[in-house]
Amino acid sequence: MKHKVKFCPNNFKNELQEVKLHLNKLPTINVIEDECLNYCGQCIVQPFSLINGKNITCDDVSDLYPNIIEYIEKTKIECSNPMPYKELSSSS
Repeated sequence: MKHKVKFCPNNFKNELQEVKLHLNKLPTINVIEDECLNYCGQCIVQPFSLINGKNITCDDVSDLYPNIIEYIEKTKIECSNPMPYKELSSSS
């Protein structure tokens, strides 16, 4: 499964180019630039991306790439270790 990592083209436009280039090299990531992600207030003050709909943020551009990778690794672990299925008891 490829993770969809979306960026707003107006969010720290020049500063995030390196992050996007590194992410594009990873085979499990699909980098998408949407016209607008409707996070305008955040877009002006904080670097961010949306990963499969989850808002990933940071205070400094240099922290966004590690935050993205950390989130993807965390979700990979959660997906590989699902909670055990419990049969519903029929106590009607």
